Amino acid sequence: MWPFAPSYPTVHAADIHDQTFDYIIVGGGTAGCVLASRLSESPNVSVLLLEKGRVHDNFLSRIPLLSQNFEFPFLQSVRRDSDPIPAANGRRAALWTAEALGGATRINALLWTRGVAGGYNAWAEEYGLEHWSWDMVDPWFRKTEDVVKTRKPGFELGCIPFVEKAARRVGLPVGEGVNDAGASAQGCFVMDQTVDGKGQRVSAYKAWLPRETARERKGLKICTGVVASTLFFSKDGTRVTGVRVREGGREYTVKARREVIVCSGTICTPQLLMLSGIGPRHHLESLEIPVIHDLPAVGQGLSDHTSIPIIMELPRKHTLHCLESAFVFLWHLLLYLFFGKGLLVNGTTPRSIFVHTAALDENTMTVRHNDDSDQDTMDASLPQNIPDVEIMINPVNCLTVNISGKSLFTWYTTLIQPYSRGHVKLASSDDPLADPKICYPMMSDDRDRVTMRKAVRFTMRLAEEFTNTGYPYEAPLMIAPGMDLVYLDALYEPKTGLLQRLQRRKKPADEEPVPVPGKEDLLTGAGQPSVSTSTNSEPNKQHFQKSNWRTIMDNEIDAYASRRVSQDPECAYDGTGGHGCGTMR
Repeated sequence: MWPFAPSYPTVHAADIHDQTFDYIIVGGGTAGCVLASRLSESPNVSVLLLEKGRVHDNFLSRIPLLSQNFEFPFLQSVRRDSDPIPAANGRRAALWTAEALGGATRINALLWTRGVAGGYNAWAEEYGLEHWSWDMVDPWFRKTEDVVKTRKPGFELGCIPFVEKAARRVGLPVGEGVNDAGASAQGCFVMDQTVDGKGQRVSAYKAWLPRETARERKGLKICTGVVASTLFFSKDGTRVTGVRVREGGREYTVKARREVIVCSGTICTPQLLMLSGIGPRHHLESLEIPVIHDLPAVGQGLSDHTSIPIIMELPRKHTLHCLESAFVFLWHLLLYLFFGKGLLVNGTTPRSIFVHTAALDENTMTVRHNDDSDQDTMDASLPQNIPDVEIMINPVNCLTVNISGKSLFTWYTTLIQPYSRGHVKLASSDDPLADPKICYPMMSDDRDRVTMRKAVRFTMRLAEEFTNTGYPYEAPLMIAPGMDLVYLDALYEPKTGLLQRLQRRKKPADEEPVPVPGKEDLLTGAGQPSVSTSTNSEPNKQHFQKSNWRTIMDNEIDAYASRRVSQDPECAYDGTGGHGCGTMR
């Protein structure tokens, strides 16, 4: 907390042992903070919020751009690795979240996106959920936005206007805001960021459970640094009546008069229920856990956004890599401290492009505004126009490894309506701190592979158009489908010694690499084949033909997507969307 400010009011497990509350909320993340705030508005209601992490809100965790880095230790971020993924050559997905009051909103990219109206109308039309139509949910979005302050990116890098020009050249409208009432279903949009007027990150805890609220609500208790180990039940097993929690190696019990609400995230919510005997019978019995309630869907249905980066090299001043200069960073730090402005106030995604791949012309990779039935593909209220791809505009390297000396710009191509599904299962029958087994859903459904191929071609078309907009600098593709896969592997190889650095990786027989597009200095270094270059150190064009959206083959896109980083099974795949859901149907 800030110096001399009152501490955040939390309690220890020993302080609440054997006490009874109207509501017990397990998990103080995004949903937990909202629930605790709303339920405790009544002075006659007692609410207990249990959170595994701490508050630990400090100066660095409030700076929007810096607090987006998952690997900073002060952010309470947590990484879990999935089981080996067949579609990723046996690699594991690195799944990040935060165990802190406010949950993943403490570390994410600060983007506030409602989704298109057609998605909500589809729920109403297809499933009879009339209260989830757009007209019904829109007032609640507005109510939420009265609490979660948002603002558009301020300081704009010089490449952004040319991104918008490229979008227009392929038939996409350019909108002022992704959440504007008149926004089309497809387009290039300015992104709303959860940043307040002082330039500070607005997390769920800051929006709904700020220190003042937590201190004033007499019926609200917030207990941090504890883990829920199991739920316990009424004698007939029909009601959850309390929670056992662990703190410092000791167990404590709290009881619920009305409800226990479990909102511990996509991974930990099914874990707690299964540890308590609620879940698939066959799985629980295999671990000798007594079955209280057989619910086969618990832990099933895991879904996430799979992302593939298309990366160009741009001048340093047009990317966030400019902050690697001590002088530039100091200047933007001063802008932040004194005016709440500059690059540190922004996230990494100032724009996003949304597209429905069924509206793409296969031959030209441009967006059609009317489909074969002459239906408007831009009408956001129609369920058939729900975008299935988002291309996040990230003027920074989006790989998990650094490419020394390069300032990179990423078109982060993401499937946002994936069909692939995974699951979560217990790895331990009694330890709530043991990470569960996670089967990550990457390209397990062939329909996702078809969509990704089309999305990648469209993204490569965008990258090509970017260079044709009058952009005054070279912008070669650096990391993209069609590149030398051996080089791509080498980026991720641990280089622990001279012999390892000199050792060359053998190419799989079924994957014939296409040379790296880009400049010669990318093509030199450890783990790469020798290259023939001209006397001016530029790549020999006959050996290094640049793949483009017209010539790229399906198998090249598949190979890039499936092995994007490495063939090492211990090397985590970094193409997860970080938006896991679906495990608690």
